[in-house]
Amino acid sequence: MSDIRQLYQRIIVDHANHPHHYGELQSANFTKTYRNPDCGDTITVFATIVDDEIVDISFTGNGCIISQASASMLTDLLIGQTIDVADDTIRNFQYLIMGQPVNESELGDSVAFSTLSEFPTRVRCGALAWHTMAAILNDWRTANG
Repeated sequence: MSDIRQLYQRIIVDHANHPHHYGELQSANFTKTYRNPDCGDTITVFATIVDDEIVDISFTGNGCIISQASASMLTDLLIGQTIDVADDTIRNFQYLIMGQPVNESELGDSVAFSTLSEFPTRVRCGALAWHTMAAILNDWRTANG
């Protein structure tokens, strides 16, 4: 295994074992739960959005190491961002896990999933929290015209 793959594996395992922003967010004004029927992973994302800023995000759920680590990384990247920046970040992450070129410097620890495209059955695991957050952003848009 290459050094970069080992580093990526350590980052993923660390986020899964010590997830950031895990737990129910009491101040959340948007909540959404998604499930991956293929493997049984479940993620609930809680977001506090004021005006067009994501003030706070947390998540709960259960599932594989990939889905849990990915959710942890999402929270780190999107807290404090505007809706537009969050949209761009979500899109870039989706490109990353599909093996398409992206600016990795904008994706923080989530670049550890750059090799996920080599494992097509695991892409849904990595994308679960990101799809959930995208749905929250759509709910925000609906609520705010």
